[in-house]
Amino acid sequence: MLLRPLPVALLAVLAALSASAQAPTSPLGPISPTTGLVLRDDVVRALIQESSGDRIHDSVQRLSLIARDSLEGYTEAAAWTKAAAEAAGLQDVRLEAMKEGPQWRATHGELWVAGPHRYRVTSYADQPMALASGSGSFEGKDLELVDVGLGTQDADYAGKDVKGKVVLSRGHLAATLRNAVVKFGAVGVVSSYSTPPWNEAHRMDGDFPDQVGWAAVPRRLIPQGMRTPFLFMVSDRQGRELRAQLREGPVKVDVSVATQEPTGHLSIVSGVIPGTLAGEEIVLTGHLDHYKPGANDNASGSATLLELVRTYTTLIRRGVLPPPVRALRVLWLPEFEGTREWFAHHGADPVRRVAHFNFDMLGASLTRSHSRFFISYTPDWNGSFVNAVSESTVAFMNRFNGVAYPPRKDFRIGSVTGSQDPLDAHMERYSRGSDHQLFNDHGIPGVAFSTWPDDGYHTSGDRPENVDPTQLHRTAFAGLASITVAAWAEGTGALELARLVAVHGVKRTAEDEFRARRDLAGTPAAQLPGLVRLARAAVRTGYQRERDALRSCQALGAPAEPVKAMIKTLENAESQALKRLEADAKTRGVSLKEPAPSEAERRARAFVPRRVKGQELASFDELQLPAVPGSQARMDTVKAAMTAAAAALREQGESELRFYQLADAVASYADGQRSVAGIRDAAYAEYGYVIPVDALLELFGLLEQGGIMTRGR
Repeated sequence: MLLRPLPVALLAVLAALSASAQAPTSPLGPISPTTGLVLRDDVVRALIQESSGDRIHDSVQRLSLIARDSLEGYTEAAAWTKAAAEAAGLQDVRLEAMKEGPQWRATHGELWVAGPHRYRVTSYADQPMALASGSGSFEGKDLELVDVGLGTQDADYAGKDVKGKVVLSRGHLAATLRNAVVKFGAVGVVSSYSTPPWNEAHRMDGDFPDQVGWAAVPRRLIPQGMRTPFLFMVSDRQGRELRAQLREGPVKVDVSVATQEPTGHLSIVSGVIPGTLAGEEIVLTGHLDHYKPGANDNASGSATLLELVRTYTTLIRRGVLPPPVRALRVLWLPEFEGTREWFAHHGADPVRRVAHFNFDMLGASLTRSHSRFFISYTPDWNGSFVNAVSESTVAFMNRFNGVAYPPRKDFRIGSVTGSQDPLDAHMERYSRGSDHQLFNDHGIPGVAFSTWPDDGYHTSGDRPENVDPTQLHRTAFAGLASITVAAWAEGTGALELARLVAVHGVKRTAEDEFRARRDLAGTPAAQLPGLVRLARAAVRTGYQRERDALRSCQALGAPAEPVKAMIKTLENAESQALKRLEADAKTRGVSLKEPAPSEAERRARAFVPRRVKGQELASFDELQLPAVPGSQARMDTVKAAMTAAAAALREQGESELRFYQLADAVASYADGQRSVAGIRDAAYAEYGYVIPVDALLELFGLLEQGGIMTRGR
């Protein structure tokens, strides 16, 4: 049959309709009654079904073969990651050279028991972790091995001559090296130590007798001109074997270590998924460096970033997702050091960095490693929409993955080769310990995805077989769901996001009020007058955090008037919460009148610290002060206060990572608006502990003296 051609105008209309039907719409929508997310249900399914924990695990296995704590190893890993990122569809992928400097490398390292039955104890070639990074070269035969127990105190060396000998220890490495080598003249150390202080709540030396700890020789402890010692790391079982031999008689060891420090540089792998809105981006990071195998820490985070990129580029290419509104900047870098250098080069870029997502230690098997999956909130002073987005994601994942065989298979997040472990994910108050802390210190709201604790943390037990593809898939989805909201929100979608923030803000401020009123109820009457002010501050800080989170939605394009109405609702709720708190105080017979301030309190109210521009990432622990009389005593005062705070928080059941580098966490509150007294109150709201104002005055005074802080609003 002969068909007549259609009119040109009709063809144009049909073409327009076809294009409209095919063009992907925003992935955001109203809060889903099914998922509780502001993502459309079909987008949620697409993110789950396209992403793969099995693919991530393949990359984890590949990266785990590389010793990424050496120049050659890191360079190999960076080159592989760059090629994999390009294959995944990331654009403008480049290696950004970091600054040149000495780079430690080992070419040989062996420890032998000399006789009578000569055998090799350990070897760098077989296990790179056996030789601590930074070890010096050494050749020696028939060296006497001396057991010094912990090796951390002078008493451990009483009656023992270790000069020119090798010590066998099981205590903290810095203290052992300071005593054995610097003070008493040993040429090197063999250590079975494996538990960092922040992991002591989860494991003790000896719990895992065949794991070897990861270590580095702290060069700052070695006086200038002194030969750098060697440090061999052995397992607890090997250490006990050597001690058993020593009980039978003298033990001699042969040591052969060859190391170099060539000049070179590490590199940052950087790439982008372009956005349609110029000048705004979301930053994704995972640290690429670490020991071999380093599967969970942090081959898992580096590999997950690759899968996030592949998932996004695939869904965009298929038309399931439109291009993001904001560019996704993806960075693989050395932990802390690489982030600091990236900010040094890019901190002043004409780009508004809306949010940051950090991926570090993601895939530990929850059952085999006695771990759990969590996402951290931003600090209270850096309130953002990312908290509500992360919280809603965790709630959704738990609801549909809390049993081994969930009935909703479309919302099941698992992997073909992974476990059937039920999920029990958590949101946790802000803690430091990875690169997200540096982004927050720079004012960019950052959250961290992690599994913690991990039985293999910083040991040879951190192997691919202890990483679960199902857990990798779940973390990948958590990242995808959160990042999608941050990168695609605009206009109506940003308004729906604001509504999500308002809903979750009700929950968080209620928790803040609960903690404040509980503390009032549980405090002896004699201590209540001072606590009332702090309880008020805790409530006010929570409401201010949620107002800031709502304003962050307005910055994404949410209409001003509805957001202002939500903020007004928060202000009314805050007023009611404060009245309830004050009523509680009155029932205890406590006067609401503020007591007369002490001299230290008056000084604290008058001192308004502000971080000096360019010093956003400066650390108290690295503070170098001129030889001003009294400086050391002031430093000791601050350190003693932070040690006391850590001990109290530990007693309260807080995670060690919550108060990691606590002085820097407190210093991050300095915004030129809060006084030192206000910072004390805000830190109480965050941590539930009162740091003495005298110590805070010394902290900010020292930071001012060191050029990190200045004064004034």
